[in-house]
Amino acid sequence: MNKERFFGLHFDFHADNETEIGLRTNAEDIEKYIEAAKPDFIQCDCKGHPGNSSYPTKVGHMADNLKADNLRIWVETAHKHGIPIFMHYSGVWDAAYTKAHPEHAVVNEKGEITEKASLFSPYVDNLLIPQLKELITEYGIDGAWVDGECWAVERDYSENAKPYLKEGITKYEHNEIMRKAFLRYLKHYIDEIHAFNPEFKFTSNWAYSSYIPEKPEADVDFISGDFPPNDSVHWARYEGRCISCQKKPWDLMAWAFDLESWSDKPAVQLIQEAAAVMMLGGGFQMYITQNKDGSIRVKNVDRLKEVSDFVHKRKMTFNKETYSQIGIYCDADSRYKMSDIFNPAGSTDALHGVLNAVLDGGLTAEIVLQYQIDEIDKYNVLIVPEWKDISDENKAKLIKYAENGGNLILIGGEATTQFGKLIGEEFNQIRVNINNIDCRDWHGLSWIEDEESGIFSVIRIGSTVDVKKGEGYIYINHDRRDHIAPSYRIDNIGSGKIAFVPFDFGTNYHKVQTLVYISFIKNLICKMTKPYIELNRRFIDVSMLKGDNGKILLNLLNMNQGRHSLTVGIYDEIPAIYDIEIKINKPYKNVNMPLGEEFECKILEDGVIIKLKKLDVHTIIELS
Repeated sequence: MNKERFFGLHFDFHADNETEIGLRTNAEDIEKYIEAAKPDFIQCDCKGHPGNSSYPTKVGHMADNLKADNLRIWVETAHKHGIPIFMHYSGVWDAAYTKAHPEHAVVNEKGEITEKASLFSPYVDNLLIPQLKELITEYGIDGAWVDGECWAVERDYSENAKPYLKEGITKYEHNEIMRKAFLRYLKHYIDEIHAFNPEFKFTSNWAYSSYIPEKPEADVDFISGDFPPNDSVHWARYEGRCISCQKKPWDLMAWAFDLESWSDKPAVQLIQEAAAVMMLGGGFQMYITQNKDGSIRVKNVDRLKEVSDFVHKRKMTFNKETYSQIGIYCDADSRYKMSDIFNPAGSTDALHGVLNAVLDGGLTAEIVLQYQIDEIDKYNVLIVPEWKDISDENKAKLIKYAENGGNLILIGGEATTQFGKLIGEEFNQIRVNINNIDCRDWHGLSWIEDEESGIFSVIRIGSTVDVKKGEGYIYINHDRRDHIAPSYRIDNIGSGKIAFVPFDFGTNYHKVQTLVYISFIKNLICKMTKPYIELNRRFIDVSMLKGDNGKILLNLLNMNQGRHSLTVGIYDEIPAIYDIEIKINKPYKNVNMPLGEEFECKILEDGVIIKLKKLDVHTIIELS
């Protein structure tokens, strides 16, 4: 059986103790979804956060009103059609276990017993490992998508945790202890199950993603997570780039419904979300809730066929490596110091904002994790977004990257100040003296101006420093007479360049996306280097994948409709983009569109110009 995770359906229902489970579950209903979607894998629930198992377990807590073996029907139906089946299994979060064993539960700062199992308790050996072995032995399951994991970890004050906690421990120190405890727990159970069955495929939801931006030390077979149900395309472009850099098989899960209205997302909306993942080399799955009794929902499944047809036509992108001009640096040390253990708590807003602004400018970009800092020379441009705690060793490596010919962009007042000292510059807080205002350490509102349109946009967050010389202006008022400092500075350093952006650009763009910010970052990059890709239209995401036989797969995604909005839960139309011209500033001799669209192409000595009449949702241009 092929256990490749390209396109899948995910079902869960977090079994309770009140509902009668299993009586309505049948193969015929499940097969309607299989026939429509033709999934490469299925995930279904066996134990959710309440901790109640939806099958007659001998090692865990069986749901009180289990009337038939719900899980066996799901497993046998999937296997009958040659489809591998993975378990939705809640790990750290298990209310039934902690109720039965309060001495093994996390105790919070208030002294309250929670529903989370202590990472310092024997829970993993008493239940998680034995239950997964039971599922493998008794049901022949193929893998597990373990939920309720890193994002559910809390600071633990239980008796089990106390030996690890010193007197007067800080919040950050406690967070670090919990982080390391989770990674030990994860590695332990994966190693145990792989030793028991080497063919079993594992992931822990959001492990080694944006939540854990580290080198995978635990032997996860794939990386996966479920991005938020609203504003989903926006999240997929970010989370996908945080995972694709890990060089492991991966997929992302879209919620196939809007969480506010519980309305099903139309096919075109799911197609756009799928394309945002596939254009980065990932697999795609859709989350469809099971009924509370464990059965599948009986309703129209036509939209699944439409999504499946779209996805399978684009399988050429699966497991391909990204190739980008711009790297955006993710510093794990800084991230964790600002985080609530694994949950970002605003720590990644600047990273997220910079990535979105660069992509909105039609440029190719990917995330570079801290442990990959010795590989940064492959990027033509490297952006460092507002990290405050980069180690001296890594600061030196970033400076060396520029000296060796790279184009380094440092964003934020603090980063500008810290890196300025390394090149012998002392940058101070802006001192304002306009219209009889004299204010040191000024933190008020200021503005930047789009050099092309003349439109002003406000800087809302953070402090700004004076880089002394440079281009553009920061204004204390949206009046050209009231400029107070340069908005950026570019210096030559060694054989490369270093640019300072002395305000919190990424955090600002994360809050409010404006055309002025897009123009600002794009113009800055273009003054340092020539873009690989130039587009004559906006709202198109671009990615490049390394295809077979040395070919490059250039992906174009229409980002219209519902984008950057939490209020647009459902949309059934994506306005097409017309008369697109793509200039590729690298020489290629052959251009093909494997999905069959009509195009015009002009081969130049140093590049290619391609013209498309129309982009509906997504297409691929093959270059060689």
